[in-house]
Amino acid sequence: MSRAQVFALWVRRMALNRQGTEAQVFLQTPLGEGFLYLRSDGFAHFVQGLAGEEVVDFTLGRGQVILRFQDGSTLTLSRRFGQLAKTWTP
Repeated sequence: MSRAQVFALWVRRMALNRQGTEAQVFLQTPLGEGFLYLRSDGFAHFVQGLAGEEVVDFTLGRGQVILRFQDGSTLTLSRRFGQLAKTWTP
């Protein structure tokens, strides 16, 4: 199982700001509940929070978050018809 698949199991919901510069991904891990805070704009590009060390890089787009992990896998979180959609590539 890739890191993206495991992380997808932990994701419960996602919130993005209107500008597409900040996102919060709410998680339920075996270690407890928490969230991952992502920010990417002209001044900052960082990840903070629960399991933040798992994420190597990320991209924030209109209505979606793409997370890249150390093993090369990616997880895309987006909204479709008001529901959270999770797709991963190994």
